[in-house]
Amino acid sequence: MRALVLILGLACAAPAAAQDYLGLTLQNDAARAAEAEQARQREVALSNQVSALEARAQTDQALRDIAAMGQRPVLPAPANPKVPSPTFDAGAFASIPDSALAASNARVKAAAQNRR
Repeated sequence: MRALVLILGLACAAPAAAQDYLGLTLQNDAARAAEAEQARQREVALSNQVSALEARAQTDQALRDIAAMGQRPVLPAPANPKVPSPTFDAGAFASIPDSALAASNARVKAAAQNRR
C-alpha cells in the first residue's frame, strides 16, 4: 500500500517538476512589463487631459477678457445744475499768512538767481 501511495505521489509531482522555471520567470517579467506600460499610458492620458483642461480654461479666460473690453463703462450721472453746491466753513482749513507766503516766495526767487 505504501508503494502505491509513493507511486501516485511521484506521478502527481512529475508535472510540477517538469515545469520550466526560466519560462515562468520570463512570463512574470512580461506581465510586469505590460502592467508598467499600461500604467505609463494611463499617466500620459491623464497628463493630456489636464493639459487640455488648462488650455480650455485659458481660452475661456481670454474670451471673458475680450468680452469685458468690448463693454462700455458705466459713466456717473452728471450733477444736477439746479442743486446748490455744498458750502464749507473756511475756518476749518489751514491758513498761511500772506506775509509768510511772500517771504517764502522771495527766498525761492533768491535761491533761483544764485546759480553757480
